[in-house]
Amino acid sequence: MSQYEKLFEPGTIGKMRIRNRIISAPMERNYADAYGNVTQKYIDNLVAKAAGGVGLIIIEATYVDPLGKGRVLELGLYDDRQIPGYRRLAEAVHEQGAKIGLELVYGGRQSHSNVTGVQAHGPSPVTCTVPGYFELPRELEIDEIKALVRKFAETARRSKDAGFDMVELHCAHGYLIAQFMSPYANKRTDDYGGTFEKRLRFPLEVIAAVRKACGDDFPIACRVPGDEYIDGGLTPEDVIVIAKRFEEAGVDLIDVSSGIYETAFTIVQPMGMPLGCNVHLAEGIKAAVNVPVSIAGRINDAAFADSILKEGKSDFISMARALHADPQFPNLSREGKLDDICMCIGCNQGCIDMLGTMVPVFCAINPLVGRERELAIKPAERKKRVVVVGGGPGGMSAARVAAMRGHDVSLYEKGPELGGQLLWARKALKRGELEQCIRYLATQVKKAGVDVHLNEEMDTAKVYEAKPDVVIMATGALPYIPFIPGTDRKHVHTYLDILSGKVEPGKRVLVIGGKLVGTQVAQLISSKGSSVILTETSPAVCQDAGGRTKWLLLLSVQRDTNIDIRLETSVERINDNSVILQSKGTAEEVRDIDMVVLCLGAASDNRLADELKWEGKLPEIHTIGDCSLPRKMTEAIYEGYVTALHI
Repeated sequence: MSQYEKLFEPGTIGKMRIRNRIISAPMERNYADAYGNVTQKYIDNLVAKAAGGVGLIIIEATYVDPLGKGRVLELGLYDDRQIPGYRRLAEAVHEQGAKIGLELVYGGRQSHSNVTGVQAHGPSPVTCTVPGYFELPRELEIDEIKALVRKFAETARRSKDAGFDMVELHCAHGYLIAQFMSPYANKRTDDYGGTFEKRLRFPLEVIAAVRKACGDDFPIACRVPGDEYIDGGLTPEDVIVIAKRFEEAGVDLIDVSSGIYETAFTIVQPMGMPLGCNVHLAEGIKAAVNVPVSIAGRINDAAFADSILKEGKSDFISMARALHADPQFPNLSREGKLDDICMCIGCNQGCIDMLGTMVPVFCAINPLVGRERELAIKPAERKKRVVVVGGGPGGMSAARVAAMRGHDVSLYEKGPELGGQLLWARKALKRGELEQCIRYLATQVKKAGVDVHLNEEMDTAKVYEAKPDVVIMATGALPYIPFIPGTDRKHVHTYLDILSGKVEPGKRVLVIGGKLVGTQVAQLISSKGSSVILTETSPAVCQDAGGRTKWLLLLSVQRDTNIDIRLETSVERINDNSVILQSKGTAEEVRDIDMVVLCLGAASDNRLADELKWEGKLPEIHTIGDCSLPRKMTEAIYEGYVTALHI
C-alpha cells in the first residue's frame, strides 16, 4: 500500500468512479491543428499521462465555435466530423485505465481578431488590458447569447458521442462564462447583467443545456476562479455563492483555480509563488457545498497533495504542470520512487511561456514531454566511450541519456558538485526550487551508471588520456565583461560573485544590466539592506523573462524603495567612487558608489572545445548549452538529451 493512502484512494464524480484522486488538469499545448483537430502528437502525450497512473485526464480548453478560439493551435470540437479524432483520443486513454473529460470554452473578450478573423465579443465592451489582447469587444446580442448556449451543449454532446466520460465548463480565467459572472467584465443592464443573479443566468443556462444534451448520468464539472484578484472582479465570497448555485443546478464537481488574464500570474503561478496557493479558496468552497471539490495551483508533491485531502480541504487534486513535467508522477509516487520524479519547478519556460508563440509546448527539464515518439530513448547500435566535460544541466542531461542508451560515460566537473550555473541561480530570491532540478539530474546521472569525477578541471591532455570515442563539451559560459572604462577596478564584480557569495554587497551598489539576471541580482542586493541603482539601456527591465515570471518580479522590484531603476541609461565610465551615466543625450555623475555589479549576459566558455577541434585528434566533438551559445537551462537540457540520443 502507498504511503499516500488518501491520494490513491478511488474517487467518484457523479456516477463516474476513477482509480485515484489525481486529475490531470486542462492545459493548452499547441498540439492541435489549425482547425482544432486532435493530432497524433496530442494522443501520444495523453497516452503517456494515462500510462503514468493518473485517475482522470481533462483535456485542454476546447472551443465550442471557431469565433471564440483563443489560439491558433487550440483544440476545438464544433463539428460532428471531428468526432472520430476525439474518439481515437478517448479510446487510447481508456486503454491505459484512465477516465477522460473535455473542457468547454469560448474566449469572448479574451479572443482576438488576429486569430478568429472577427472582432472580439463578450458581455460588454470591456477591453482585456493584456498586451496582445488590446481589442475593444463588441457587446453580444441576446440571440447570440442564446446561440452560444446551444454551442456549449452541442460540443458537450459531441464529446459524449466520442466516448468521453465527462465534461468541464470553463467558468474561470476570464473566459466567456466567467465574463458573464464577473462584475469586472459584465456591465450589462438586461437579463444577463446588472445584478448578481442576472450575471449567473448565462452559466446556469449553459449547465441546463449541457445536462439536457448529455443526460442525468453524465458528469458535469465547473472550473471556477476562487478569486479573480482584481478590483471589481469576483471575490472568494462571490464564488462560494456561485458554487452553491452550480451545485443546485446539478453540477457534479467544482474545480477551483483563480485569476483572469489581467492577473495571469495567479492562473499559472511561476516559481516564487507559494505551493498550493489556491488551497484556502478550495477549502472555503468545500465547506459550503456537498459535491466534490478539486483544487489546482502549484501542487507538485505527493505528500503535500495527500495532506490536502486528509485535512478535508479538497476531494481531488488537479495537477497540470506537475504531470506535464513527469507523466509518471502518480506511479512513481505510489511506489515510493520519489527520487525518480522529474518535479515541476514552476519555471514556465517550456509550457505556458510558449503558448503565444505557436510552438508546441514542451518541458524545460524533461525534453521527452510532447516528443514521446521522436525522442524515445533507444539502445545504441554500438557502445562507445563518451566523455562529457561540464556538470551543469546540459552536461548531466547528455551523460544520463548516453548512459541509458548503453554507452560507457564519464562526466567531469571542475567544481565540488554538479549543477553548473544553476548552483548560483538558485541563490536568487525565490529561486530555490532550482535545487530540485539539480538534485533530480544528479540522481539520475548516478542511477544511469555514469562515472562522475568532481573537482576535475579538464585540459586537452586529460581528455586524450580518457580515450573517448565521443566528447560532449558542456563547459557553460562566463560573465560578459563590457568595454566600459573602469571595469578593471577592484570594486567591480560580476553577477556570479554576488550569487555565489564570493563578495558581500556594498552600501550603495550600481547594477549594470536590467534583464532577468540583473533584476534578480538587484533584488537580492536590496534584500541585504543595500541601496541599488539598476541601469538598463532598453525602455523596460526584465524583458527576457517569461510573462508570468516577469510580472511577479516587476511587482516586487517596483515596490522596493531600495531600488532606483534607470531605464534607457548606459554607463559611460566607472570611477573609484562614482559612475558616469548617459541617458537620452544627458550625462550624469552619480557619486558614492562603492560597488559595481556587471549583469550584461555571458560569453561561451568554449576554449577547450576550440583547442580540441583545432588539434583534430578526436573523431567526434559536440558543444551543447551555453558552451555553444549562452541561453537558458531549457536549451542546455534539450541539447544534451538530443546530442546523446544521436551518438
